[in-house]
Amino acid sequence: MKTTMVVYMNISDEGWIREYFAAVPELLAEYGAVSISGGRDIISIEGDMPSPDRIAVIEFPSRAAVDAFMADERYQHYRKQREAGSSSQIFIYSNAVVEGGLA
Repeated sequence: MKTTMVVYMNISDEGWIREYFAAVPELLAEYGAVSISGGRDIISIEGDMPSPDRIAVIEFPSRAAVDAFMADERYQHYRKQREAGSSSQIFIYSNAVVEGGLA
């Protein structure tokens, strides 16, 4: 079942971003992941949760693909850079939406 990853991120040091964005999309593609959406102009329209600096939504073909990507040795260098230069909350869920409906 397709699995969606949602990344909420607050960036404290942008020094890692160029290298990360040059390498990680290709690695994601190896796991069948597709970037659905991403941006930095985050506006809260409801609730009191603090708005992050950036949100990204990535779709993987399965939970196993997410786990394999996150564990990939080639990703660990970039992950450590991201973790050092930002704080993140990453969620995943199985996509339960039936076409044309709600989850």
